[in-house]
Amino acid sequence: MKNGINEKLKRLNADTEKIYASLDNISAEKLNDASYGWSLIQVLSHLNSAELASLKYMQKKIQAGDRMENSGVSNAFRMWLCNKALKSSLKWKAPSYISNPPALEYSELKAKWSETRTAIQVFVDEYPEQWLNKLVYKHPLGGRQNLDRAVDSFVYHQIHHLHQINRIKKQLGV
Repeated sequence: MKNGINEKLKRLNADTEKIYASLDNISAEKLNDASYGWSLIQVLSHLNSAELASLKYMQKKIQAGDRMENSGVSNAFRMWLCNKALKSSLKWKAPSYISNPPALEYSELKAKWSETRTAIQVFVDEYPEQWLNKLVYKHPLGGRQNLDRAVDSFVYHQIHHLHQINRIKKQLGV
């Protein structure tokens, strides 16, 4: 099952590289233009912050070890519904703890996000196989989930914000 999780992480990283490729030639001024809500930098910063907060939660939650609850059908169904919503272009407010993303320099943001992704990979690599069905992650809408669905949520969260990135780029004329 970890192979599937690692494949999802590879896809997530490849999709992030595609986003970078679409932004690399945009001026710092346009990357930081918040005329249409969040700037492009803030969207990327939000994605990193959400993943980092999720990782920190999971690192704390794993300390419960075997006492973590098992995942069930209702958890899977809630996350399936959540991922369908994330895949759409529906909009809603971000949770308050990550709703005001900082506007960093583009290169600094990429470095920080790379650190987050490396830490997520290490967490997955070190995660005990016997806990793969344990509820280690908490999604703001999808509720408590296992590690596989946590990584799914990162993928779908990024897809969700890709709609926003493309809308902002169009509004900026880039």
